[in-house]
Amino acid sequence: MSILRFVLARFGAIIPVLIGVTLVVFLSLQLVPGDIALTLLGRFANAEQLETLRRHLGLDQPLLVQYADWFMRLVQGDLGDSLAQKIPVALILIPKVANSLILMAGSLILVIAFGFGLSVLAAANFRGPADRVIVFVSLILASLPVFWLGLVLLYVFGVKWKLFPISGMYDMIDPGGLGQLLHHIVIPAVTTAASSIAIVTRVTRSRLIDVLHQPYILACTARGLSRRRVVLRHGVRNSLATFANIGGLQIGYLFGGVIFSEIIFNWPGIGMQLYESILQRDAPMIQGCVLAVAVVFVLGNLISDVIVHALDTTRR
Repeated sequence: MSILRFVLARFGAIIPVLIGVTLVVFLSLQLVPGDIALTLLGRFANAEQLETLRRHLGLDQPLLVQYADWFMRLVQGDLGDSLAQKIPVALILIPKVANSLILMAGSLILVIAFGFGLSVLAAANFRGPADRVIVFVSLILASLPVFWLGLVLLYVFGVKWKLFPISGMYDMIDPGGLGQLLHHIVIPAVTTAASSIAIVTRVTRSRLIDVLHQPYILACTARGLSRRRVVLRHGVRNSLATFANIGGLQIGYLFGGVIFSEIIFNWPGIGMQLYESILQRDAPMIQGCVLAVAVVFVLGNLISDVIVHALDTTRR
């Protein structure tokens, strides 16, 4: 199957998934206790005011009618208006999603660089000191809560040693510039990427160890090829599909994981927006944020599948 046909087939497969996501997002908010109208008007509102607002928001309609109306507006690009800010959700989400994608990209670069490098180093020195240290460190990184790690890094590198800023994307005085962005993104990106680095390292290491014990690898070694050439040219090449698969899955995980990092470091992204919307019971904004995370997760899986398909030598 060609790459184009594979991509089109995968696009067709993700459409039902996205529809299911919209259904889950809509119903989950309906199950949250409390009254949106009462939250907006306050506890001193009378019954007539509450009923008028419910009719205006369509809350008096059956759930199926509410979902159908919301879904039809959604496919037209209308996510509704924010109940707290009184402006379209899309206008708020676009810059927030862009900021979160920047943080996710920085985290993904760390995951690819360190996850791949550490896995190759560990597998090439299987059961050696380097392998044992890497496995031990990856186990610790996988066990650390994101919010705890973020607070520790913030205190050590931002407050105590003052090496990196502790808040925002840019300096409050004279903001802007790529240099400022790179300076501000270091600690949040490390916080977000830590557990993913551990996952990618352990999975890719296991796959590479299996590859390096295959008969054709032993045959290459018997022919006198150097260990470096055997690992990099033959072992790594046949482990790339596994690395691409687990690495692609981290795209959605990182985009969802930035929620904690954004709250800790006051990063103006979708995570911070979702946190504020939950506190304000801003249902349209919550739906928009969750849908954005779901779409990025699905697209990340699609990218991963396409890369794995391209690396699959058995189809040629």
